[in-house]
Amino acid sequence: MKKSQRFTTLAELAKNKEQQAAIALGTSNRIHSENIKKLESLKRYRLEYLNRFKLEGRSGMGVLSMQTYNKFIENIEQAINNQKLQIIESEQRCKESQKHWQAVHSKTEIMNITVERYKNSELKEDERLEQKETDDRPHTTQSTTE
Repeated sequence: MKKSQRFTTLAELAKNKEQQAAIALGTSNRIHSENIKKLESLKRYRLEYLNRFKLEGRSGMGVLSMQTYNKFIENIEQAINNQKLQIIESEQRCKESQKHWQAVHSKTEIMNITVERYKNSELKEDERLEQKETDDRPHTTQSTTE
């Protein structure tokens, strides 16, 4: 088996690993985007709830209602803080996935370049051998009789 064939197999394995890394990168990016959207949604919900609280507060609100609103707003704030932490973690996973994909991609590119070099080298060697065989054959010349 020629070196180019052996390395082609290795290049295919590297390509498969690269595809898996790309899928993982896509998944981590999707999760990160979802986390950002969830944070934005929580912030909108908090704003809506605060506006409702202010509106009801103007028309008069009992102590129990005020405590309930405050407790709920605290819960929303806690959810927002937790979501911010999720975003930081998912962003870190995205960076790690990106680095992993880049490393695997580089290896794939190196394998592809190596395969091409071996193929070119083998092609030149085949051409050289063919030329040598042609040169070593006895040449027959035709003589013309007059």
